[in-house]
Amino acid sequence: MPDRHIYETPIIKITEFTRGLLERDNIPGLLVNCDENGYYNIGIQINDDEVVKVASVLEDEAMAKIELWKDKVDVIRERYKERLPN
Repeated sequence: MPDRHIYETPIIKITEFTRGLLERDNIPGLLVNCDENGYYNIGIQINDDEVVKVASVLEDEAMAKIELWKDKVDVIRERYKERLPN
């Protein structure tokens, strides 16, 4: 499976991910928040209760990572569509 990327990032509760400043309406399914340490966490909401955290970057890298992940939202959601929320 060399063409399939394995994501070793955590699946977390949306309530845990949304702590801090949150942006969620610009790109449907893509969530971005800034934590108390100044890191931008980028996640993809896979169901009503969970988010796959795909990146954690400093401000100077945030826009590039958002651009990278905005086109992958549907792919990630499809990968986890059978997952039942824990």
